[in-house]
Amino acid sequence: MRKTLIAAALAALSLAAVPAHAGMFDAVTSLAGGSGNSSSGADLVGQQQQLVESYTGANKQVLMAQSLMASALGAKDAAALAKAEAEALTSGATKDSLSKADSAQSAVAKAISEQQKSAGTELDAEAKKAYAEGLGSLAKGVLKYTKMANQLSGFKDALASASPLDLPKLSSGAYIVTSLPGNSKNLYEALKQAVSFAKSHDIPVPKDATQAL
Repeated sequence: MRKTLIAAALAALSLAAVPAHAGMFDAVTSLAGGSGNSSSGADLVGQQQQLVESYTGANKQVLMAQSLMASALGAKDAAALAKAEAEALTSGATKDSLSKADSAQSAVAKAISEQQKSAGTELDAEAKKAYAEGLGSLAKGVLKYTKMANQLSGFKDALASASPLDLPKLSSGAYIVTSLPGNSKNLYEALKQAVSFAKSHDIPVPKDATQAL
């Protein structure tokens, strides 16, 4: 049931209908296009604020998850970077700060992936516990993205017909609309890889993680 709900939520991010059995991030890749009804500049600024808050919350969740996982794997610098960026994000984040956090998320994901692929990576009981906690948190970050479906598609539609005079005030929201498809796909792949790593290293896989795939 959870898988169906997740797929349906992400399908709402796309203007085109997507089959209910679609993969978790199939729909999100179409976010950059679309058109919709016009909205006033004030309405759009308000929608943008809510969208930024949601996106910031999801990113903070993912970054803190990455910090736990990277630390468990011995990637201390990556863990510190993820934690610092998570703490720096605020509800009023700008396009630049969101972009900086996304770049950090990508760099930490790469470090985690490299550690997971290392043949000599072995975790003790404490590290396994931390990794499992991070994995569960990462899955919750994925679920937070799915809950943004209606909010994001509504803003995207309104943005397509916004006045050119309002666009400079909407750069944060526009950034999220264009960046979320790629970020979501990468996050989903990272979650799959992390679940596979956990299973092969006798690490408990949280229920949320398996249901999010």
